[in-house]
Amino acid sequence: MEIDNEEILNESTNGITSTVDTDFYLAYKKLPIKTAVTIRLFERNEYYTCHGDDALFIARELLHSTNALKYWKTSDGNKPLETIYVSNKQFEDILRKLLLIKQYRVEIWKKTQKTSNDWTLAYHGSPGNLTQFEDILFSSSSTSQESSGVLSCKLATENGVTMLGLALIDVHTLTIKLCQVTVSNHYSNLETILVQLAPKECLLPTFTSTEDNYLQLKKVIEKSGVLVTERPKVDFSSKDIKQDLCRLLIKSKDEDNDKFEMKVGVMPEMQMEYAKCALSAAIKFLQLLADKNQLNLFHLKTHQPDLYMRLDTAAMIALNIFPDSRQRPDFSANSKSSSLYGLLNNCRTAQGQRLLMQWLKQPLTDMAKINERLDIVDAFVNDSSIRNFITQDFLGRIPDFERLVRKFIRKKANLEDCYKIYVAVNKMPKLIEYISEFNGPNKDVLNHLIIQPLQGMIEIFSKYIEMIETTMDLDRIGNHEYIIKPDYDKDLKECRKKQDELESKMHDDLSSICDKLSSYLSSTPSRSSISKKNGNETTREPIRLVYDPKQGGWLYRINRKESATLQKQLPNITIKVTKKEGIFFQTSRLNDLNTKYSMLNATYNETSKELIDEVLNIASSYCDSLSQLAEILAQIDCLVSFAIASVNGNYIRPIFSNEQQKIHLIDSRHPCVEKQDNINFISNTVELDRNKQRFQIITGPNMGGKSTYIRQVGVIQLMAQVGCFVPCTSCHTTIVDCILARLGANDDLSLGVSTFMSEMLEMSTILDIATSNSLLIIDELGRGTSTYDGFGLAWAVAHYICTTIKCFCLFATHFHELTSIEEEQPGIIQNFHVDALPVNDQLVLLYKLKPGVCDQSFGIHVAQLAQFPEHVIEFAKKRAQELEEFNSNENRKENIGHGFASSESVDLIWNELEKLKSINDQEQAHKMVLSLLNKAGNVGLL
Repeated sequence: MEIDNEEILNESTNGITSTVDTDFYLAYKKLPIKTAVTIRLFERNEYYTCHGDDALFIARELLHSTNALKYWKTSDGNKPLETIYVSNKQFEDILRKLLLIKQYRVEIWKKTQKTSNDWTLAYHGSPGNLTQFEDILFSSSSTSQESSGVLSCKLATENGVTMLGLALIDVHTLTIKLCQVTVSNHYSNLETILVQLAPKECLLPTFTSTEDNYLQLKKVIEKSGVLVTERPKVDFSSKDIKQDLCRLLIKSKDEDNDKFEMKVGVMPEMQMEYAKCALSAAIKFLQLLADKNQLNLFHLKTHQPDLYMRLDTAAMIALNIFPDSRQRPDFSANSKSSSLYGLLNNCRTAQGQRLLMQWLKQPLTDMAKINERLDIVDAFVNDSSIRNFITQDFLGRIPDFERLVRKFIRKKANLEDCYKIYVAVNKMPKLIEYISEFNGPNKDVLNHLIIQPLQGMIEIFSKYIEMIETTMDLDRIGNHEYIIKPDYDKDLKECRKKQDELESKMHDDLSSICDKLSSYLSSTPSRSSISKKNGNETTREPIRLVYDPKQGGWLYRINRKESATLQKQLPNITIKVTKKEGIFFQTSRLNDLNTKYSMLNATYNETSKELIDEVLNIASSYCDSLSQLAEILAQIDCLVSFAIASVNGNYIRPIFSNEQQKIHLIDSRHPCVEKQDNINFISNTVELDRNKQRFQIITGPNMGGKSTYIRQVGVIQLMAQVGCFVPCTSCHTTIVDCILARLGANDDLSLGVSTFMSEMLEMSTILDIATSNSLLIIDELGRGTSTYDGFGLAWAVAHYICTTIKCFCLFATHFHELTSIEEEQPGIIQNFHVDALPVNDQLVLLYKLKPGVCDQSFGIHVAQLAQFPEHVIEFAKKRAQELEEFNSNENRKENIGHGFASSESVDLIWNELEKLKSINDQEQAHKMVLSLLNKAGNVGLL
């Protein structure tokens, strides 16, 4: 009997519910020790159980209720064993949350035999290795799978320099990427690569607590939200890597083994010794060589971090690229304007969405490549007919090719998958025709980057199209039947003939029903009015004959509004299902005919099995071409998505120049903030020049727009280098090699790092890797310690950036004393403030950037906006005034002690000088001057 979800959740849990099976409990206690991020489930046919801390985790973190917990009394007298029952339906949802969102490992244990109490590990998965759970996790066609790669790391010291070898394997895109870099003490290279490659899991060799290098490496990886898995050191050996690659990498049909082995041996990647060690561990972890279906399918590439803008985890969070970059983002749960990804994501295909994620993590640094993307976006922006055809008529029918490739590799594909490819490829000539009609200035770019690759794909798939049209019965597709044509075999012809006869009888039965209900229904079709298209019912009358394989075959469908009439006039019918589009039912006559039809269908499929297998085998030979086609279509999808966002947001094309090293944005806006409800965004102009005015200090009240201003500059620069139009009225910019950010203040309790220490670590990394071509965004540096220490650090950092690094920098601060650093570097450092006006003791925020320094913090005014209690506000004003007076008096004493006069003394002497002007007697005037000089000396003016 299957356990129902609601029954599980609603059962009473007071006290001990049952006594645990002694044999199971003994077996459970003997299981190998696991980590806290591994959840064990025990399969028990119709349901699963989970125990101990794992049961508590599922109840609290996934079900958000402890009502489902049971407590099994143990035989050894220990505390009751926490237990939770998981139904089959519930299991799928829990599995998705554990692997895709929580980034946990999962183990499924089964009994070796029904009568045995021995439990063995049947299935296991991790965020980077989802192979054994693919059918469950991605069974829904609406589920968009994010790329899930495994990254392996190997540290080594060479001539006193620390080297890091990296290998990434993504089984969904069939790619292997190798990278070998030197690293600093901060491992900033690794953090950048983690952002660019976005692995879900990272393999490290097992290490001890004394191995400081690996301990620090692990901290950097975990800080980026990647699961760390330790593997035996013996796995990190490159002894057999050449032979392994010869078995994994794709090779041409006419290439013999000796030539291919020689080719692999001279690949540049084979010179990366430590990366090869890391690759060996990843191959063993994923067990790639154990699956014959995955052999000779992978592509080997070198990952070059310098080809892309450097972004670390702090910058990704600060610029709000994704809703939450520390874990897999659940994009459907967030509004489009909550992140840059959501704003730009108008993609219609799964591969397009994945590529958009990749592009946002890997902004380009090559101006020619950026302009290529911008040229295509420009063409799509200016031609709405092409844009609309691609989004509405073409991309909507494109399947997830990468997922289809996985199905073919795992021998899980069927004729329906073959037909999806056929439909997509068949639509490409029409797309080429539409794009070819474009006559704008970017016609050559469209031809080179879109038309020519698509034409090449059409040529490659021409034989495939011919095969599908020759073998599949396309007339039956409208019936959702994906079968071989009956012409190939006389038994198939006979079977089809009998099926046609049964269909004719079904229509006779439909006519009989229509006659019975003709006087009761609003409009009933006669037999002559019932028409069929591709074997499927097309009439829009109240009763129709439809074929639905998921519901068991042939059914009648009637409008839901006719439900009462149907049940009253035909009481003996069987209602199969009720949906939005109508009520699906069968008569006894239709049920009998459908049973015979289903039996013939099974015979038909069995007879044509060999032909089906042959078609699937031929289709699977196109896997490599399908991957290439997926890449081409994903790029088109992303670029059209950029064009749609640009049109909807009224964005303009950025203009790049390497000669003029400047960022000049006129009327710039934050793309996400301006899309929020009830927002009338105030635009601001940005002028930064690397040779002058490259450093801006921004002061102003909290909530005044300082953070939004400095963030929008970073977001606009990233959008431009991704190849998208930007929210400005004019944008002239240059290439930056990285965007580094220090915004906000966060404790990292899991790593034992305080707010201030986290801030200092981020700032240390920035100072370590920033170059003169970087863009730095720093907000409120130094708030986490004493005022004097914080101010000193902020000044020192600003001075170092301005005089040593010499890059673009936006520095928002509440240390108003810091603004005097402008005098040290006139023309290089500029002071700006966000405008605000106190009106009738209320603060009016204007969000407009103006030159100069803000002379107030307006902290108490902001507290009023937050609706502090009135007596708290009054007390704060009183204490603030007392502190100002105290500081003023202290300053006067200190100034007088250092030879400076008080303001009262200065006023007195000034009044005496005014009297001197009215004295005409020279001798009297001389005496008064001597007296004034004497007084000035006494009060400290001289």
